[in-house]
Amino acid sequence: MLSNIEIIVLLTLLSVILFVVGVPVLLVFSNWAIGFSLFASRLPVQNIAIVPYEQLNSFPFAAIPLFITLGALINEFGISRDIINFTRSFAGRLPGSTANTALYTCAVFSAITGSNSATTASVGKALQPELEKENYDPDFAAATIASGGTLGIIIPPSVLFILYGITFSVSVTDLFLAGLVPGLFMLGGLSVVSSYLSYSRGYGRESETTSLVNVVRSAWDANVAIFAIVILLGGIYAGFFTPAESASVALAYLLVAGAAGKQIKSVGQLWNVLLSAVVLTGVIIPVFITSAMVQQGLSYLGLQDVIANAVIGLQHPILIGLGMVLIMLFTGSVLASVPNMIITAPLLAPAAAHLGLSPIMWGVIFMISDAIGFITPPYGLNLYIISGITDLDYTTVARAALPYLATLTAVWIFFFAFPGANPFP
Repeated sequence: MLSNIEIIVLLTLLSVILFVVGVPVLLVFSNWAIGFSLFASRLPVQNIAIVPYEQLNSFPFAAIPLFITLGALINEFGISRDIINFTRSFAGRLPGSTANTALYTCAVFSAITGSNSATTASVGKALQPELEKENYDPDFAAATIASGGTLGIIIPPSVLFILYGITFSVSVTDLFLAGLVPGLFMLGGLSVVSSYLSYSRGYGRESETTSLVNVVRSAWDANVAIFAIVILLGGIYAGFFTPAESASVALAYLLVAGAAGKQIKSVGQLWNVLLSAVVLTGVIIPVFITSAMVQQGLSYLGLQDVIANAVIGLQHPILIGLGMVLIMLFTGSVLASVPNMIITAPLLAPAAAHLGLSPIMWGVIFMISDAIGFITPPYGLNLYIISGITDLDYTTVARAALPYLATLTAVWIFFFAFPGANPFP
């Protein structure tokens, strides 16, 4: 008869093997969580059903499928070109005008979809061909778009901020507000790198002249998307709506605007939108649930206290911060965003509190590290997405993304070291 310790070791080894050979993370975590509940703990069998119910029985969760549907609707309406023209109207003056346009377009898409993958895929399909026509190196162009996609979980509204707020019982609205300034810093850093590399390597066409009239005209052409952002963020920050209510109003607005502007041409379009949203929601929620079950098992084993005490035991704030950074860099590079957030964030939360970080600011700092993981091998989800769209080699795109990775890491370390630089913690 195997002891509980032996069962846990075998479950963990099996899960690691499954992960290494490429089994989807949902099945890997399900294997560990269900095996732990059945054979290695005193938790009742009913716990396997109770955890999903308790995790999903939260009103803010209603915002997630709504935000996902918003992103799908924007893609179906095909108004990405209007958004690109709008961002080009003010980013076009910078060296590497189209590369910077891609980054600023990622920021606008992020403020609508709240998703890094949707942002990367949409902007990649729209601008990668144009970048290559202007003689940008294809790997650099792909890396630029993938790096811009990291803004999707930091610039509000963010699906992962919603999940974080639900999981750790903090205000989603406060998380949105606290993510705004770091998100703009990330965008600014990426834009500086893009401008410098484009100028030094002679990428793209000459910088374009812009005028206030052109900005206003292009903003009007993109009014559907811009007003959707105003509804989403303005309603939340003004206190008129919760995130779920704001997403509902924005969704209703897009449907009315789509019907009036004749972007909706058939019922089949709406069916495609709903199908896409259901599929993506069906991917996120099961991973969220199984990750929560794994986190519960780790807490049951006392691993959170062990890791927290080990990090705090480094004593000096710089050493504690360095230990946290190394752990976050490692987990962000090997785990998907949702399980990384649910498992790693609570393990390091006591150390963050020891350093004086508020729960809101800790959430933002952790989410920036999670975003960096999207362009960090071996996981690097955005790199996989853009490589799949462009048929470029993953490794070469990852190498081209290194300057952006270094810049995002610098922004992350800055806010970690100086949380007071964020006016909305």
